[in-house]
Amino acid sequence: MKKIFLGLMVSFGLALVSSLILPNSYQSVSAEQGVQELSAKDFEQIKELYARYNQGSDFRDTELFLSAFADDAIMTREGGDIVGMDGLRADRARRYEGKTGDVGRRHINGSYLITPTSDGAEARTYYLLMDVTVRPPNVISSGYYEDKFVRTDAGWKIKHRTLYRDTLD
Repeated sequence: MKKIFLGLMVSFGLALVSSLILPNSYQSVSAEQGVQELSAKDFEQIKELYARYNQGSDFRDTELFLSAFADDAIMTREGGDIVGMDGLRADRARRYEGKTGDVGRRHINGSYLITPTSDGAEARTYYLLMDVTVRPPNVISSGYYEDKFVRTDAGWKIKHRTLYRDTLD
């Protein structure tokens, strides 16, 4: 019984030490380079931007989608750049064609690699786009985002998103 208790205490101690040390390992960029470390709250707020983008797109909710972006944001994809809030809003209107509600797709993100920069943060994150109108759900696209984030009075926002689609070529 003592061995089990000791083992549990050692495991708990290691977990506690890891939780205190490991978050800082993400932030290994030197403060001497003018880069502020990101807190756990910063990481969560940045990850929430992916949810706003995804669910705004998947449920044709323009305002939720736009809430992920800075006013002067740029989104770069195969068709070129979409610039600023007016450009993003016009792109959503074109894509949604006046329809609202569930579009039958789900964006799924993973492998977030978020790092601080001198003017905010940046990330590379994988995505899958699923068609959930069929059984079983089907992957219809995959790729990754390269994002630049800026902290605003309203919190973290996407400043520049570049979307890269995986191809079979």
